[in-house]
Amino acid sequence: MALANALAILLYLSCSVILIRLFLQKSQAVIPPLLSTEILGLLALIFHASDIFFSMKQVGGWDLGLFTTLTIASWLMAFLAFLFGLRTSTAHPGIVIYPLTIITLVLKESLPSEHATALTDPALEWHILLSLAAYSLFTLAALQALALSFQERQLRQHHINRFFRRLPPLQTMEKGLFQLLVSGFVLLSIGLITGAIFIEDLFAQHLVHKTVLSLVAWCVFATLLWGRNQYGWRGTTAVKWTLTGFAFLVMAYLGTKLVLEFILVLAA
Repeated sequence: MALANALAILLYLSCSVILIRLFLQKSQAVIPPLLSTEILGLLALIFHASDIFFSMKQVGGWDLGLFTTLTIASWLMAFLAFLFGLRTSTAHPGIVIYPLTIITLVLKESLPSEHATALTDPALEWHILLSLAAYSLFTLAALQALALSFQERQLRQHHINRFFRRLPPLQTMEKGLFQLLVSGFVLLSIGLITGAIFIEDLFAQHLVHKTVLSLVAWCVFATLLWGRNQYGWRGTTAVKWTLTGFAFLVMAYLGTKLVLEFILVLAA
């Protein structure tokens, strides 16, 4: 498990360095086949998945620990970044996603959960997987929204630096943002429905805060998509609503898990 984790970190790091160099240089260089970002990214995903598999095998099911769950979400994000990167030669999303993935892998190995619990109910496993997929898409949407915000600010100031010139056109960025939002909204909706069906007692399982905050986030994203359809919301408005909804999702999962697994444990 530790070996798979270390190899995944090394491969993600190598891929990140190459992508950053390609993004910053003025002309596109030819990368040797063995060092291509596609190969490095694919190998990183394989070893990352192996680390997740061994973690689950060790606890006998789906490990519900904070950092183990975050590594699953980061794998989903890295996988999406890998797929999106196949379609673009500039501004590969792995430039941002792969370093974030490295952080989750380091945290998982450095701060293992002392109270790891395993989930073996297939229905709840699907609920968690759908929810994590939704969180991953909304994380990508939040990063896209931030890039879009900086890009718009540069255009208003009539000063676009070399960094933002490498990004796709503004309309393409905005279209991609709403594609991520729609996909994430669908998965989040299904995840909330499956949770309502299969989770018997939200209060007994300390899930009430997570559920309430997730529902608030769902309402925020639903309002944004409705405003986009009815009034053509875009630009700064879309960015603000996206980041607000994402903030509620972060509080719903990350905030709740931090309180339950670390803050309350330290206070006890």
